[in-house]
Parts: sequence; C-alpha cells; structure tokens
Amino acid sequence: MWCEKWLPHRQKFHAIGIAAICWAIWKTQNNICFQGKNVTSPITIICHACSLISYWAGLFEDLDKEELSTGAEAMLKIALQLVGKAKGPQDQEVIKGKDEDAEDN
Repeated sequence: MWCEKWLPHRQKFHAIGIAAICWAIWKTQNNICFQGKNVTSPITIICHACSLISYWAGLFEDLDKEELSTGAEAMLKIALQLVGKAKGPQDQEVIKGKDEDAEDN
C-alpha cells in the first residue's frame, strides 16, 4: 500500500525497491551478528539499498535503467541530507565508491 501511495506510476519497480530494502536489512543484520560491526544509524540501510538498486539497474533496458538510477540517486541524496541534519557539520562523513556487497550479489 505504501508503494502504491508514493510511487503510483512505477509499479514495475516496487518489487526491486522492496527487495533492495530487505536485502540491505539482511546484510546489515549479518554484519552486526557475524562480523561484530556497529551500525549507528538506520540511514546505513537506506544507503546500502540505494547502492543495490544502482547496481541492479544495469540489468535493465535504457529507459528503465535511467529511471532506477535516478530514483536511487534521489533516495541517497535525501538519506544523506537526513544524516547531515542528525549530525553536526563537523561530524559528517560521506563515503563515495562502489559497494562491497554489490559484487557479492
């Protein structure tokens, strides 16, 4: 229902977004449980999901690929703005680069 409300014209991407969120939650849980990593913010999951969506966009045709990439970039931008508001300007860290787990998928 949430997807229908916020993305009513992009129903073909609903499953990809939900899969990315679920996979990001699963991978984060595994990192915490098995590798002892510390997650300080749920925004970490959103950033990981954006990375997955961007990576998976390469599997689609040009128009769909562009829409997925644009959506992932917008979601990442909003997540990073939220991190910036939560932390002070002196504490902000933005890590750019490829996702370690994207190659594992």
